[in-house]
Amino acid sequence: MKSPRVLIALSVLLLTVGWVIWDRVHTFSPTAETTFSATPETESAFLRNYTPTNVMNRFNEGQGVSGSGRTAAAGHDSVAHTARFDGNFALRSEKFMPVMDALRDDVATQLVGNGARILSQVGEARAGFHFEYKLGKTVGSVTITPLELTPVLSRIEPLPNGVVDVHTSIEVAEK
Repeated sequence: MKSPRVLIALSVLLLTVGWVIWDRVHTFSPTAETTFSATPETESAFLRNYTPTNVMNRFNEGQGVSGSGRTAAAGHDSVAHTARFDGNFALRSEKFMPVMDALRDDVATQLVGNGARILSQVGEARAGFHFEYKLGKTVGSVTITPLELTPVLSRIEPLPNGVVDVHTSIEVAEK
């Protein structure tokens, strides 16, 4: 018969080893320990390559002003990227719908051209457009805001009749 002290010591040892193993198995996960970095390599091909400049230039005859900005945020399980493209230009009122339709068609063409699958596309030229897409492991959205009349800009020469200053923006978000 073994002494009670030896049995107690073995029981405590086994319980401790069991607890340590259980703790390691339930708290260690490679994905929980991985932190992603926001780098250009984590952007989709669409986000890296997308620009509405060619479409805007077709309608504003190269006279508009455009700008863009990008942000990225990294987390434990994903990286979020956003991009915004703004355009301000003079446009004939009869070109409002054609420019919006051209921006929509250009987004769809560039999404498919970069290998994305368009999950949904909603909207109309007067209200703007919204796309949802998937490209590899990336899920993203594109929002084209409707054209807005902008306050009168200081100009050396006034705009011709039927031409007004407008603003539009396109926002891309990916995870």
